[in-house]
Amino acid sequence: MVVDHTLMRRRLGLMLLVCLLTLSARAPADELERIVAVAQGGATDLALRLLAKQQPSPEQPEEWMRWEKQRLEILAQTRQWPKIGKRVDQLPQDLPPSFVQWAREQAANAQLLAEDGTAARKYLRRLIWETPADAKQFAEWRQLIIRSYLLDNNITDAHNALLRYKQDYRADNDAWRHLHASVLLRAGRNKAAFDVLQDTQSLQGKILRALAGLRSGIYQAPAVKAQGMKLVGAGQRKPELQQKAWALVAEAAAREGDDVYRVIALEQAITLSGDSTAASDGIFAVNADDLWQAYEWLAETLGNRMRLLVGNDQAWFEQARDFEKEEKIYARALYAFISQRGAEPAARREAHKRLTDSLLAEHREAVVEWLYVRSKRFAKLEAIPETVRYKLADMALKRGELHFAARLLKGLDQPPEGEDPDQWSLRRARIMVYAGDFKGAALVLSNILSSKRALGPKFADRYLQVVFDLQAVGKHAEAYVLLESLYLLVDQPQQQREILFWMADSKAALGEHEAAAELYLRSANHPPGEGKDIWGQSARFRAAEALSNGGLVADARGVYRKLLAETADPRRRAVIERQLQQLWLREQQTTTQ
Repeated sequence: MVVDHTLMRRRLGLMLLVCLLTLSARAPADELERIVAVAQGGATDLALRLLAKQQPSPEQPEEWMRWEKQRLEILAQTRQWPKIGKRVDQLPQDLPPSFVQWAREQAANAQLLAEDGTAARKYLRRLIWETPADAKQFAEWRQLIIRSYLLDNNITDAHNALLRYKQDYRADNDAWRHLHASVLLRAGRNKAAFDVLQDTQSLQGKILRALAGLRSGIYQAPAVKAQGMKLVGAGQRKPELQQKAWALVAEAAAREGDDVYRVIALEQAITLSGDSTAASDGIFAVNADDLWQAYEWLAETLGNRMRLLVGNDQAWFEQARDFEKEEKIYARALYAFISQRGAEPAARREAHKRLTDSLLAEHREAVVEWLYVRSKRFAKLEAIPETVRYKLADMALKRGELHFAARLLKGLDQPPEGEDPDQWSLRRARIMVYAGDFKGAALVLSNILSSKRALGPKFADRYLQVVFDLQAVGKHAEAYVLLESLYLLVDQPQQQREILFWMADSKAALGEHEAAAELYLRSANHPPGEGKDIWGQSARFRAAEALSNGGLVADARGVYRKLLAETADPRRRAVIERQLQQLWLREQQTTTQ
């Protein structure tokens, strides 16, 4: 379950309600900070909904831009690249040029990360033609245009743009040579790329030159593999370059027929790639299906050496277990082989489980995701084995990708082996809320209570946190029904008192002010005689608000006056007196109409 302290925050908020000037509208900065905290807690979909509801009007441009910047940053964190472009396309008129430039740069980078070069050029061209900038900035944008052509596999236009860039800027530094060599490599002009990088001393240049030498036949595969391992060591503090060096080793190992080094290198390259795309400008070929193939080829070699018969699943499992302590690469290769070619469905499922367990034990979450989410072997998420989908969902939750987690868990109604069913259901319900399936979440929450005669306080608190999520997205009718059922299943007076208050909140949000006032007053005096403590004062204050909103002005005045008689603190008295004054003004307005 996503861990938070929602219930504690609500309790503390109520304790301070009477002490602070709670009737003053929250400053936009406070609201934005609260929404940012929601996003940082992993509920990015909920944060985006709250931003959409509460973002200031463009007529307040400074505030609007601050909120919009946060929205675009959340979209980038969750890799929702197309949505960034749509937001930037709909920017209001007359915004400061600096913000427009920043937003278009975000859109261009988003489209590059989405591997849509055509869309990226739309923003880059507007930046170049419509935005005043210095020569260095223009040069960077033009380099990005060249990269966008590479993404589209438009080598001719990439090469032409590169030649124009070289003519305009007389470029002759390392960054330029890297880009030039990348274009030549993509065009299959490997010898020319090798020559361009002849004098390079940078790590990236050495990696590219080794690749060009391998592909042109100037260098032999074993030599490149050995050189690649040295480059891996040189790039320890530069993960992106280290990833390219491992990709170089994998390609050299594949050409040499060294399946062991190919598996090692592919696992390392994918681990370092993480959530990034499968290739770097299409030059270093690393993908999940290559790793599946490498596992199987290595397993076939091992199987032949040990005279294992295809179909004798038990023998393959026994050999894999022997490898688990010292030769984990061999064990994973055998598990991968059984998962694809095992004779029995149960054996294939077990092999998938053991393969993922082995990878996760070495913190190779990226490899698990690539093998199952980015492989052509699993066309849909539903095709991924259930045991793996549970693990993938856990990984998505840790990254805050709740919508993806919900997709993975769709149809998985039973908890994974060894997990408490109720805790599992709570987790599913919360994920559903964050993914927008509010009806489904309410149904799961209702089913949890349907078979219960009582609930312990700890589980009730966890349950409340998910109900609060429903309230946060405005599903108060559903939340009220669930709270009403929960109230009947708890026996601690303090917890009952709190639930009455949250029920009142939902009634107030639904516009049922009389019912809200009654529930607030029940909460204040539960158990009887407790209405003068801080909680009771808070609940009575909210009851007076509800009575006023429901047109019961005399009752509201009566509640406020009792509170005033019991309150000595000057700040609290000022709040209550102001409310009494507002009631008087409302009565006067009604009388004169």
